[in-house]
Amino acid sequence: MGLSDSGLGRSVSDVLAKTMRRGEPSKGYLEVDLGLITPPRANPRQDFDQSALDELAASIRQHGILQPIVVMKREVGYEILSGERRFRAAKLAGLVKVPVVIREEENPQHVAELRLIENIQRENLNPIELARAYRVLIDQHGLTHDDLADRVNKDRSSVTNLMRLLTLDEGLQRSLASAQLSMGHAKALLSCVDPIWRRTLADRIITEGLSVREAERLAKDGPPKAPVAAGERPSHVRELEANLFQLLGTRVKVTERKGKGNLTLYFDGNDQFQRVVAIMTRFVKQAGSEDRKP
Repeated sequence: MGLSDSGLGRSVSDVLAKTMRRGEPSKGYLEVDLGLITPPRANPRQDFDQSALDELAASIRQHGILQPIVVMKREVGYEILSGERRFRAAKLAGLVKVPVVIREEENPQHVAELRLIENIQRENLNPIELARAYRVLIDQHGLTHDDLADRVNKDRSSVTNLMRLLTLDEGLQRSLASAQLSMGHAKALLSCVDPIWRRTLADRIITEGLSVREAERLAKDGPPKAPVAAGERPSHVRELEANLFQLLGTRVKVTERKGKGNLTLYFDGNDQFQRVVAIMTRFVKQAGSEDRKP
């Protein structure tokens, strides 16, 4: 069933076409003070590119807003249903009034679906935003994966696979949202059982520019086995070397005697060296930011 076949899957043009109310001007929209409009309480889209907003603001200054913002009336003012990007750009452009059409919609599930569908149709959501929007519809409105797939005109496996992205840690989700990692890379990472190897592999994908096929191969192979050092060595030293090996993806040797010793890192080329340095630098910065917290 396509979007147009579902009562809850109407397009934004459908919304605009059915929003005219008795007593409104024949032009089909109202001019409303910008200060009376508030952003949506929950919008699937969270990231707004500032340079794109600046470009839209420049266009609005020259040509005005070509498509009205869809709003819902509240006790005081209006809440945006569709068009938050135009609203933000209008503020940057210094507009006092903006054109709006008023949508009488009180069903929370319907509102959430309309916002999601509008963003899907405009292809404005990154994979993490889309997955979180799916989760809201499922968790808060009781939809099954099949129901949701029907609403957004996707097959069920696509919905399920997208929502699996939310099992990645927050750092990997940020990398995926910022397009440092692709969906193909994310799928490979999800197949990694070991969380340390998953993080190490993600760092390699980003710093070395690994292809999806290379990432899939490394994910399938799993973390490399640490070489066995000759002679008996303390178990806590061997464990530390193994942990550092998985974290950095390179051989590490620790020598210790009476609380003193050395830490030696091995690398097999400039690319591996640069990757190890990048990982260590990231951890140093994280540690510094933690120390500065009150």
